[in-house]
Amino acid sequence: MNFKQALDYTNKFYRLLRKMNTQGTSLPGKYLRKFYPNFLKESQNYVTSYKFAITGTNGKTTTAGLLAQILKEAQKSVIHNELGANMPNGIATAIALGLYNNFKEKGEESSVDNLVIESDEAYLREVFENIIFDYLLVTNLFRDQLDRYGELDITKKKIQEGIRINPDLKIILNADDPGLYEIEKNIKNDMLLPKKKRKVLYFGFEDVEFCDFDAQSNSPSEVIYCPVCKKPLKYTKRFYSQLGLWSCACRTKRPRPDVCANVKVFKNYSILNVRYEGKSIMYKLNLSGLYNAYNALGAIACAYMAQIDRKIIAAALDNYKPVFGRSQREVIQGKELKVHLIKNPTGACEVLRSLKNSKNTKLMIAINDKYADGRDVSWLWDVDFEILQKFDNKIYVTGTRADDMALRLKYAGVNLSHLVIENDIKKTFNFALKSVEPDEKLVILPTYTALLKLDKIIKSKL
Repeated sequence: MNFKQALDYTNKFYRLLRKMNTQGTSLPGKYLRKFYPNFLKESQNYVTSYKFAITGTNGKTTTAGLLAQILKEAQKSVIHNELGANMPNGIATAIALGLYNNFKEKGEESSVDNLVIESDEAYLREVFENIIFDYLLVTNLFRDQLDRYGELDITKKKIQEGIRINPDLKIILNADDPGLYEIEKNIKNDMLLPKKKRKVLYFGFEDVEFCDFDAQSNSPSEVIYCPVCKKPLKYTKRFYSQLGLWSCACRTKRPRPDVCANVKVFKNYSILNVRYEGKSIMYKLNLSGLYNAYNALGAIACAYMAQIDRKIIAAALDNYKPVFGRSQREVIQGKELKVHLIKNPTGACEVLRSLKNSKNTKLMIAINDKYADGRDVSWLWDVDFEILQKFDNKIYVTGTRADDMALRLKYAGVNLSHLVIENDIKKTFNFALKSVEPDEKLVILPTYTALLKLDKIIKSKL
């Protein structure tokens, strides 16, 4: 089997799986890597310009999607694992399909300009062993799937192991997250590269203004101690969780961002005033939440590294359409739906914040506990579901752990007469959708595998 044959077989297998109504994001890559072990290493020979990797707990898919949109707006050809399959097999599938389509359109052996890959933190080293990236952006570090990752120190170690593989890798970090400062500290202390000076850039917000919804965040802080002396951190501004303007009495403090911004956050969009190299420009992002403004700022930082014109970036942000489950809006039978993936306490708290005092809204929460979700659902008890105490409408609870979710809402003080509990996700969705009145909308908060099931259900109705 040669390289082109490997692409052909992967494309045929992928299309067969799609006809069988399965997602087909990882299985083709699994067999591709089994029968053509050097595929990932060889595939990078067909990328002529920048290769970007995105990792971190929250925001990988949206940040990578925004960056890919910016590059496409700049008339660059891009391969991107847009469906969010971010482990090596899923990445192999995405690259194979991207190259197959590129060969088909432009001729055999044709190359693409850019590669934009989001990578699961735990698999970053394996990805970096096969592909030499130019840039790595780390979005943030929050507790997530403790049964898979363990505590944050383990996640940081896995990211650091990936970074060590590539001595020429340039790193872009969120300055507002003190948990990421330790990555730069470890880079400086890395005795494996005593003569190599790493290039580390930072992005972050100087000021955040919430304009038409609750400015108070109850997201749990994952990092509360100084990454150097381990004493409690001080904040002049805290935006959510541990993100903010932080410092310590030992003189360790938040790095000054190379790409910095002020942001005004509205319920359905944000306005970012971004400064870089002495120039300032306003961007509008048509996504809700401060967390998405952070995703956009990270993507903008990457775009600046690729020398993309500011006007092109602005147009791309304005045209961006979120992938399913990441603040996505759909209309079915004349009824509006919004879908927000939740998978850890911080992300769930920030989504719930936008629901405080919401009117004309019904809510569906779908909690599964499969491997991709994390078997341990104890994280639900760290989420600020108390914010729903005054939620004056139906809450539909479903998934394999529907009873656990209902119990959590009971202890959160939610009106039990509002709860509808049913394990079957399809049945719950149909019932919830039918109940939505013309002046109402349905907000759905699913975990990952529940999201995949909902994707099929919703697509069948569009």
